[in-house]
Amino acid sequence: MSIEEYIEWYVLYIPAAVYGWGLVVFLLALLLMTVWKGWKGVRYALWLLLVEYTALLLHFTVFIRNATGKHEMILTPFWSYTAIHGGTKVLMQEVLSNVVVFIPIGFLLGIVLRKGGLAGVMAVGIGISVVIELLQFTMMRGFCETDDVIHNAVGCLMGYGVSKVIR
Repeated sequence: MSIEEYIEWYVLYIPAAVYGWGLVVFLLALLLMTVWKGWKGVRYALWLLLVEYTALLLHFTVFIRNATGKHEMILTPFWSYTAIHGGTKVLMQEVLSNVVVFIPIGFLLGIVLRKGGLAGVMAVGIGISVVIELLQFTMMRGFCETDDVIHNAVGCLMGYGVSKVIR
C-alpha cells in the first residue's frame, strides 16, 4: 500500500468523530483512574489525553490535508514576520494557531513528566513539532517550516508555565 493509498484509506475510514469518542473514553478513564488510584491515576489519564491530543494534531496537520504533489520547505527563521509586515495578514492567524495548539502539549507534559523539568518538556514538545513538520514534508502535505517549530515551542513553553502556576 502506497502512502497515498494509506491516506485515502485513513481519511475514509477514520473520521474525526473517532477523536470525539476518544475524549469520552478519556473522561471515563480519568474518573475511574482517579477513584482507583488517586493522583497517580490522574497522571495516567493525563498521559492518555496527551497521546490522544498528539494523534489529533497529527490528524489535522498531516493526514487530512490535501497532497500538494511536491516537497515544500522554508527553513529561514522568522520569514513569516517579514511576510506579515509586507501585508500578508493571513499568516498572523497561522502564527497564533501554531502557538495555541501547542499550549496543551506543554501543559500536559508539565504535569505528567516527573523528571526533566523545562528542558524535558521543551525537548518532547519540539520533538513532536519536528515530527509533524517532517511528515508534512515527506508526505507532501504542507510546508515544512522552521517558523512552525519556533511557534510550537513558544506554545509549549506557555503551557508549561501554566502547569507550573497550577502546581
